[in-house]
Amino acid sequence: MATSDTSTADSPASTFPIPLSRAESHSWEYGRRCVDREGTHRETWTDESGRQSLTVFDVTDHTVVLRYRTPVGRQSFYGMATRDYSAAREALIADEEWTVQPPADDQ
Repeated sequence: MATSDTSTADSPASTFPIPLSRAESHSWEYGRRCVDREGTHRETWTDESGRQSLTVFDVTDHTVVLRYRTPVGRQSFYGMATRDYSAAREALIADEEWTVQPPADDQ
């Protein structure tokens, strides 16, 4: 019988650029639906290799949805209070491996 390795080295939390302690994991379907229906692009962060990204969408006055894209293209979605994201954003600013990209007109 095959088993899967679920070590923390491969989990999103091990490479995620901000702490997930205040975030709620969403299914791919639900996260995508939130972003498509209600999301307004706020900003996108990329790592220094350009292979990972964290895109932030405002979905309500007090909530953001984070879309994390792994180096192999998988997407994970997380909901977070806007105030918690604002605090976590400070860690991103201090992290020299992640940079915010200028907003694109088409997002």
